[in-house]
Amino acid sequence: MTVRTAYGLLEGAEGKNCTIYMGVPYAKAPVGPLRWRKPQRPEPWEGVRQATHFGAKSVQFGNPRDTFYNNEFYSNKAFEVPISEDCLYLNVWVPKEGGGNLPVAVYVHGGAFMGGAGSNLPFVCNALTDQGVIVVTLNYRLGALGFLCHPLLGVEGENEAGGNLGLWDQLAAIAWVRENIAAFGGDPDNITVFGQSAGAMSLQALATSPKSRGLFRRMILQSGGGYRNPLGEYRTIAQAETFGDDLLEALGLPCHGWRESKTGRRDAERALWETPAEQLCPALNKALAAAFGQHKGMPYVPVVDGELLKEDGNTVIERGEALQIPCILGCNGDDLTAARENPSMDNSPMHRANTAYAQKMGKDAYVYYFDRKLPGDSAGAFHSAELWYVFGSLEYCWRPLEDTDYALSRKMVQRWTNFFKTGDPNGTGPKTWRPYTAADRFVALFR
Repeated sequence: MTVRTAYGLLEGAEGKNCTIYMGVPYAKAPVGPLRWRKPQRPEPWEGVRQATHFGAKSVQFGNPRDTFYNNEFYSNKAFEVPISEDCLYLNVWVPKEGGGNLPVAVYVHGGAFMGGAGSNLPFVCNALTDQGVIVVTLNYRLGALGFLCHPLLGVEGENEAGGNLGLWDQLAAIAWVRENIAAFGGDPDNITVFGQSAGAMSLQALATSPKSRGLFRRMILQSGGGYRNPLGEYRTIAQAETFGDDLLEALGLPCHGWRESKTGRRDAERALWETPAEQLCPALNKALAAAFGQHKGMPYVPVVDGELLKEDGNTVIERGEALQIPCILGCNGDDLTAARENPSMDNSPMHRANTAYAQKMGKDAYVYYFDRKLPGDSAGAFHSAELWYVFGSLEYCWRPLEDTDYALSRKMVQRWTNFFKTGDPNGTGPKTWRPYTAADRFVALFR
């Protein structure tokens, strides 16, 4: 259970038919002078680091306990972790009888770019590792700390206004996996990235950036990918700047004071960099409330910063310059943006975005539609419902599940792990899930 990484020795914890290395730092703590900076390579450590507890998650914005998702993902105290600016950690789930050169899957969680963690339910990975796959889950900076873009945060020689730090974190985590996964028995040249909601939107954005070239081999986008996805948005720096002004106001500074004098600029910079986290967080939440009240859409999303994202990702996709790699895209029957009455594939904007992307990608794009109406309430096939099934973690679910649910989960686990291994969800079996093309508009139904 001890492995040697490029930064030191790790000792993991015993899981169900797997070993879990938890709370592994993939970058330096983004605190102090690194608060608004790209992730830096982690410091080596002496001796054996005990990787037996999940690391802290990013500062959260909004309270999921006040939403429908409390019961889904936050009701089990065993999965509670501290909240901290020091949050750049990942978890490696390794099959107990793995051997070497195993396929690797890296998961990016959702949460509207404002909440969540790689240690949340239902991201228990032993059903996936049982299929001979190493799975990595990760944390990244969220909300303003991860996606604020403002001229006061720019770095000379890089970009005008900072921003996209959460995306840079994800790239750093994937790069760490490429560098170190062989020590765990994984194949660094066989990495699949997969994500849901904001995680899928993040990966979609990264697939349009030259910075991601060579880091991963294929991807799965669940309820957040696609061409002109109604959830996806790429802001300009000018659009994003207003959200930074909200934060300055919340910190008690005139939002345009930094433009008017050197003293105003110095005060604003000091407030952004030096305000302690316990004082900064209430201001961030106040700014968030203002943003929801005054601006349309999610406050924090990927920004066309001129460095990581040089232009709107949809434009890159239109020109055929996004990563041309095998992919799976899908959404749920009662997903966000779905019609409230008589939802179906035909009237689902998210499904149309997925099929449009698949046609631009060509023969290696597979499309699914998840429409299992989960028992226990009337939420149906809600946004993120498929996660229990993809991870095979139904034993942790509060719902009165039926044999149908367990059978569906086994099927989806097999499809996803086949894709992790070979880029084909059918594996070596019959080709019952065909790629989506203009000539063959095949959609796999999971229900």
